[in-house]
Amino acid sequence: MNHYFIYDKNQKEELRQISFSIDGVDINLVSDANTFSNKRLDEGTKVLLKYLSSINLKGSLLDLGCGYGPVGVTLKLLYKDLDVTMADINKRCVNLAQENAKTYHLDIACIESDSYSNIDNHFDIVTLNPPISCGKEQIFKMYQETKNHLNDNGAFYIVIRKDKGALSHQKYLFSLFPSVNVIYKEKGYYILEAK
Repeated sequence: MNHYFIYDKNQKEELRQISFSIDGVDINLVSDANTFSNKRLDEGTKVLLKYLSSINLKGSLLDLGCGYGPVGVTLKLLYKDLDVTMADINKRCVNLAQENAKTYHLDIACIESDSYSNIDNHFDIVTLNPPISCGKEQIFKMYQETKNHLNDNGAFYIVIRKDKGALSHQKYLFSLFPSVNVIYKEKGYYILEAK
């Protein structure tokens, strides 16, 4: 069985329209088979976007593991001056994210990258809905690399279900960052902020 984060050039194309509304903005994106939550916006991403749309984001933002782009595209629509980069290991996801950004005439950099393998920049904000099925070792490596790519006073936002290890992830983040807090909870999802 293929995981959504593995690119399969032989995967049959099954384009789907994903529609949702955040902070009064209606958004319509295209997803495809073998991408994460390809039939609807997943609950974790909804919770993350609900929180991030309620605070004033400024500077540069990396949407790590962007999938087809719901976080990066939405935040750029809400915060016009935000400098957004989207990155994913899956080439198909990167292509979809690019197309979804173009639909809204958004200037967003889209990068094919295994975590930070093709990313040299530093960011004020990094967002991540971690790919739980790839295991803690890989996810914790992403956390380590994120620390090295955050600007001074930068913030790292992670959405994760309590029953998928939110508290153990928070504990590990404490070994990397001086400040780690659960800043929002909804429907069993925690948003962790590491600074």
